[in-house]
Parts: sequence; structure tokens; C-alpha cells
Amino acid sequence: MADFDDDRLHQMFGEFRNEVAPYVTPPGTAAARHWVRRRRRIGAASIAACAVLFVGGPTVGFVAANHNTPTPPPIGPTVLETPGPSTSTPPSPTPPMPTTTSTSPTGSPTLPGVRGKVFYTDVEGKIYLNGHRYPGGYSANVTVSPDGKRVMWVDLDPSSGDPGGDLMLSDLDGGNRRLAVPNAEPLCATPVWSGDSKRLLVTSNAPAGASMGVIYLSGGAGDDLGEPEGCHYRWSANGKRVAYENGDTRRITVRDLYGGGHRVTLDRDVIGGRQYVDLIGISANGDRVCVNTAPAEGPSGDVGRSLWCDTIIDVSARKVVELPFKGELLSAVFTADGGMLARVKTDRGSELLRLDDNDRVVARSVESSANAKRQLLAYTP
Repeated sequence: MADFDDDRLHQMFGEFRNEVAPYVTPPGTAAARHWVRRRRRIGAASIAACAVLFVGGPTVGFVAANHNTPTPPPIGPTVLETPGPSTSTPPSPTPPMPTTTSTSPTGSPTLPGVRGKVFYTDVEGKIYLNGHRYPGGYSANVTVSPDGKRVMWVDLDPSSGDPGGDLMLSDLDGGNRRLAVPNAEPLCATPVWSGDSKRLLVTSNAPAGASMGVIYLSGGAGDDLGEPEGCHYRWSANGKRVAYENGDTRRITVRDLYGGGHRVTLDRDVIGGRQYVDLIGISANGDRVCVNTAPAEGPSGDVGRSLWCDTIIDVSARKVVELPFKGELLSAVFTADGGMLARVKTDRGSELLRLDDNDRVVARSVESSANAKRQLLAYTP
């Protein structure tokens, strides 16, 4: 695939669409951008303290820009940090007060520990794994690929600090850093990884207007998906469905990625009249979403992402899922096998619970004190 520029993006994604007048809340992207302006005025949460699921790095057709980046220690096989001093002690983000969705006791204390790679991030956008700190990227959108090998983030425009920066990719250790796409949306419709770590769902933020498409890291022209309809897109691991906020805090939509017949809208009645503050994730088959909520009359925060999640919703049934453990759900990462990694506040502290596709707790680990102060970013079983 040839080097990207604005003309190439225009050709790949089709004609860009202009926004409507700023004092009207229309459907589609213009509504999302109207919401961005409104939520920025509210300003209840700092974008720097927000976080998201992340990943990435193309192999063919992108502009290479390698840098000499120090390489941290090798990645170990365990999940949680061992006790001891950390290379960095970032300030603790202030999570929302989540509602509990648990109903029954946690599994036996003889459960094995959580295996795999658990990635965390801090307010600076650095990434932590097994006690080691890695370079990461911009804190508002940095993410790790599902295979745990690459990192993706969008910088802000260096000249103005406004949205519309370069989509960058690198190896986890910061090596092989390169430009993927210029003028990518960094805050609302941020780039997300496909479940196989081979494609990116990217929204361009060129002056002519916003347009969304699928980029193939192996090369090719990509798929034009037209104008984005909302914010915080999440892509199911099976590649078939996406979920997104509808440009306000009233609705979440789950639909087929390529325009199939499946489309479900979740309104506030599903969560007892509360607000949908952030959409965190979508399950492997697209039938569950993880959301962060707030009281109906409370502040809705800003357009930046959050990695906190207090409610799991069954999309088809349009109801909150009751999970099989006691404690407060703080966050969750859905896995490709149909299960999830849940972060839960219990009487033992901050714990990680591995659930299978039948919602059975099959593994359990208490987080280190250092990781408990960070945001859960990604999980590779």
C-alpha cells in the first residue's frame, strides 16, 4: 500500500462529509462532534486520566520512521507484578463510583492464579507488564494489540495541540516505531484493533471531514465505511460487529460492521435511567458490552476515553448481566474465547477474576499495590 497522505485517504474512504451548523444536534458524526463540544464544556474528567483497549503495527505499505528507543527488560511469562519498588510510581487515577452487578460468592480460594499477560497504563500513557515499564504512547488513546506484541496511539497535532495527529505504531518495547496514518481522530472515534491484530478501524480527521475505514496491515486498499455515527467504537473479536456511543450519553448502538441486518439500540432504561458515560468493550460475538455509567443528573465527563467499567449489558436481552461474584466491578476486558477478565474491588483488595464463556470464575489473582493504582488496559490469555 502506498504511503498515506490526505489525498490518498480521501480516495480510500470516499468523499468526506461536512458538519452541520454547531447549534443543532443532527444525527451521525455531526451529533458526535456537537457532543464533543458540550462534554468539553462540562469538563468533569481529565482526558489525561482516561484510557482504552489498544494494539498495533502494520507490516507493509506504511511510512517507516524507526527511532533508537531503549529496550526494556524482556517480557516474562507471569501476569502480576512481584512486590518491590517500581521503576515509576504514577499518581493514582480517581475512578468513578461503580455500581455492583455481583450476586453470589466468588469461587473457591483454591482457584489458580490468572495466567497470560495483563497490561496496565498510567496517566502518562506508559505501559506496564510484569513489573516492567514500556514506552507506550498518548494517554488518551494508547492501546495494545490483542496478541500483545504491538502498541498503537494517535498523537495530537504538535503545532496546535488539537485533535488530528499521526497514528503511530511500534513494538511493545518502543522499537520499530513508524507512522501508519496521518490526520487520525485521537479522542472520539479513536482507532481500534481487530481481534486477529491484523486490521485497524480508523477514522480520518482531514479538513474536508471525518470518514471511517478498515486498514489492512498486510497492505491493500482497505474498506470504506463512510462517516462515523458516534464515539468510542469497539470491535468484536469475531470481526462482525461494532458498538459505539451515539454522540451523546443516552444511547449505545450495536450493529453489523459492514451494514448487515443486525442493529440494536440500548437506551437509558436498560441501566435504570443512568447515563452512558463511556463504552469500554464488546464481547467476542458482539452480544455483550461493558459500559461506565453515571447518575442521570450528574456530570457526563468529557469526550476522552475511560477504562473504568461498572456494568455488563446483554445486548439481545437488553438487560444488565448479574455476575457470579461479590464486590464492585471496576473494569473488564472481553476475550476471544467468549469469556472476560474482570477487575473487582473485594475485601481482599483489587482482584482479577478470569471468567469463561459460561460466566464461571476459573482463575483469580490479587493485584499488586502498584498495579491497583493503574488502569487495566488489555489482556492476552
